[in-house]
Amino acid sequence: MLESFESWTQALDNGYGIDVLYLDYRKAFVSVPHKRLLEKLTIYGVQSKLLRWIQSFLEARLMRVGIRGSFSDWIKVLSGVPQGSVLGPLLFLLFVNDLPEWITNSMRMFADDVKIWNVIKSDTDSGSLQDDLDSLTRWSSTWLLKLNASKCKVMHIGHSFGTVYHMMDDSGNSTTIQQIAEEKDLGVHLTEDLKCVLGQLPKPDLSWE
Repeated sequence: MLESFESWTQALDNGYGIDVLYLDYRKAFVSVPHKRLLEKLTIYGVQSKLLRWIQSFLEARLMRVGIRGSFSDWIKVLSGVPQGSVLGPLLFLLFVNDLPEWITNSMRMFADDVKIWNVIKSDTDSGSLQDDLDSLTRWSSTWLLKLNASKCKVMHIGHSFGTVYHMMDDSGNSTTIQQIAEEKDLGVHLTEDLKCVLGQLPKPDLSWE
């Protein structure tokens, strides 16, 4: 976050604006496909007994739903990294590790929180950011980790050009990315003028005086 703020502040000091795209995955941790994850681990050099151990860790899992003593049938778990485990978050990070290779502009990732941005000096800069968004959509389709188009957002920081960005939804239709003036970024509320919104603090109880 600090690296992002530093980059954006420097652009504003130089008289430019920034477009930031906040991306949202659809059920990220439960959607990671096992076969493709194992394929990536092989590419990273995980082989032999270690690869088979991880495969055993992922596969042959069952789940069911219980409500007030009534339970559904058991079904096989065909995707996702086991949540609450030590290895699960690491496997997810390895699965998305190649994302930056698909884009040309700046990017920061924290678990399943992803944002990309570009300093906007001309229409070409906006077009470059749209190209990155298209590339990430292709990555999402290739590796079966879907982006949730309805929850992806764009914030125009320090300018009012209002470039409209688009991406494909699950139905294959082009969807306009929602423009926002405020976003909660890793627990910190940011506004389009790059100010942190701390919220109204409760008034202290001074009755004891």
